[in-house]
Amino acid sequence: MTEGHLPGPDEIPEPASAGRELLPRTVVVIGAGPSGLATARELERAGHRVTVLEEQDAVAGKCRSVDVDGRAYDLGGHICTNRYVRIAELVTELDVQTERTSRYRVIDAPGATTSRQTMAFLRDAEAFGRYRALREREFPRIAEPGLAHSARALSAPVGQWLVEHGLESMAESFGTGYTAAGYGHLDDAVPALYFVKYAEMTGLLTRGPGLLGHEGAFTVVGGFGALWDRVADELKDVRCRVRVTSVERRAGGVRVHTDSGPVEADDLVLAVPLDRVLPVLDATEEERDLAARIRSHPYHTTLATAPGLPADAFYFLAAHTASRGSRGHCVSYHHRYPDTDVRTFYSYGRPEEVSSLLAEDVAGLGGQLARVHLERAWAFMPHFAAADLAAGALDRLEALQGRNRTYHVGGLPAFELMECAVAHAQDLARRRFPPLDGTLTS
Repeated sequence: MTEGHLPGPDEIPEPASAGRELLPRTVVVIGAGPSGLATARELERAGHRVTVLEEQDAVAGKCRSVDVDGRAYDLGGHICTNRYVRIAELVTELDVQTERTSRYRVIDAPGATTSRQTMAFLRDAEAFGRYRALREREFPRIAEPGLAHSARALSAPVGQWLVEHGLESMAESFGTGYTAAGYGHLDDAVPALYFVKYAEMTGLLTRGPGLLGHEGAFTVVGGFGALWDRVADELKDVRCRVRVTSVERRAGGVRVHTDSGPVEADDLVLAVPLDRVLPVLDATEEERDLAARIRSHPYHTTLATAPGLPADAFYFLAAHTASRGSRGHCVSYHHRYPDTDVRTFYSYGRPEEVSSLLAEDVAGLGGQLARVHLERAWAFMPHFAAADLAAGALDRLEALQGRNRTYHVGGLPAFELMECAVAHAQDLARRRFPPLDGTLTS
């Protein structure tokens, strides 16, 4: 391979076991969010030995649930559409109960009539047809796991891309939900790739049957954290409250040093973005360069008691999702349980902005912020900027898969949606670590 040559998919090295008798591998996974746990589950079912290391005191990452007065509240991802096939398979295999999600409503002012998200784009036959033709021609694999296959075609800033292709009605139909979910405002310079992936994953652009008996979106009874706890419980070695202090990768294997001792393995799976693990990684120049290009959104979850607000729905605040100028203000809130005033609020911005503005936002909708139970800040949606996508940043990340005994899963290569992260992680594990006997083990 020549200096500076970017390998194509057929040039990426095969697993170390290719071409000879398959032997069990030992793998250490850093990060016990959905992608890390899904990878570990696939590896163990294939007969490999896995250790999962998690710095927090519990698994699930951004999909963690917390309990308030005997009810579970999801802090992050918890809404599944008819595109969540892998999650549906997982909850079925683990016998986890699901239920329909709350209705969705857009609201703008106290006493104002709430409304459904407009589906003008789906009724605009000309624009929708133009999108479908564009998808078929330029990014036909957008619905598949991963992002690299569609990144260059969708590298332009989303606002520019929508105008260029006459798809403004697409922004009208999907922009509010996209912003409320933490992916940025449409007047940000975030590439169109992420907006289009989100729109595809809503299930509205490609109609299909419901999953698990639900015609619409579904969620896990008792909080999504219960699903990931169940996955972790069936794994042999999941260690929480473990801080990684350094990583050494050598020709003979990997040694991960932690505050509770070293862990030796054949291979390493990073289920956290490169920029987060960089301080402890024996990083190459290529890894350092890619890590420096990663961007994310400061996104916040606040769980609070707030009486007086419109109830029994997932509400998107139209005024605060329209422009990045409203950063700090609440963009959405979820009232999941009708018989309690506890709600989950979501905001962008610096922690001090979010804390100071939430009471104002709640009052502006006719309610009162009575008690804050929990505040959680996320570095949400790791992504690359438009110029970096156009230059092949995601291709470079995929070319690193397997190099230095290291594999990358999670929101950066897959998109920050639970289904996307799990599907990408499962596929990578199945492709790179074949089952020892050709079939999955129990």
